[in-house]
Amino acid sequence: MFALQLLLSLLLSQEPPAPTPPVPADEGAAEVAESPQASWEALAKATFAEEPVKAFDLAFHLRVRPDDIQTNDLAARYRFLSPGYVRATLESGREHLRGPDGDYLIDGEEVLKLVGREAAEDKKQLDEAVGVAKNFMALTDIARLKPKEVSAAAPPMHLIPAELQERAAGLRWISIRTDGFHLLSSTPLPEGARREQRALLGLHRTDPTLSLSVIIEDTLGADGLPLSQPQLVLLDLRKAAALDGFQVPRHLRVHGLELKDGERRFRAKPAYELWLRGGTLRPTFAAESFKP
Repeated sequence: MFALQLLLSLLLSQEPPAPTPPVPADEGAAEVAESPQASWEALAKATFAEEPVKAFDLAFHLRVRPDDIQTNDLAARYRFLSPGYVRATLESGREHLRGPDGDYLIDGEEVLKLVGREAAEDKKQLDEAVGVAKNFMALTDIARLKPKEVSAAAPPMHLIPAELQERAAGLRWISIRTDGFHLLSSTPLPEGARREQRALLGLHRTDPTLSLSVIIEDTLGADGLPLSQPQLVLLDLRKAAALDGFQVPRHLRVHGLELKDGERRFRAKPAYELWLRGGTLRPTFAAESFKP
């Protein structure tokens, strides 16, 4: 199981966001809200680096919460090299690997090349792991997303859990549409259909720091009309800290949706929590590092 894979790929919902009236804000905040492009440019400037992130080597502690009572904890090391090599290592030493020689499952002395139908699930997980790695880099090196559209957005209060409502209302929200995210869905598309992603970004009012984000994926037909309900995931980014010139969340909470009192909103308790324990966004990897 992949630490980052759990964060974005498995927590998807079929509930679309409904229109929500703007939350009253003070005069200064209203001025910022009227200039979403300025808010985006400030965020991009604060996260820009001369050299893009092309690889990372990070250690995580992951807490999985299958329900409101149980928790499972595990540690993992996650290595990635653009455009698509990945090595995910659990505390036990078990690894999933994608490199120049193909896909592998490594468990101690046993090295199993993933081929054929029996390996389809493991290969799918590797596909998702690569996709999530690209999304992680997009959120870390957010200045390079180059959105096609930036607009003002109201806080999605109808989706936000109660304990985050006050915080969400105190943020300034913008919406971006971009090709910079890796698509979350893996199901086949009908001919002519496509998927697009947008993100609602909740920024601190006093500085250009990302605090909450709702990533939304739309499936559209050849005529541009929706074929299904959008998929959503809520990211709660906490304890931002500098790492190799970038601001990254040291504590990331991921919320899935639940049905409560006839309405859907993100669960109060995160389904997954991730703590960044260390590593680098500037590793000196070569392709040989991703061979069994």
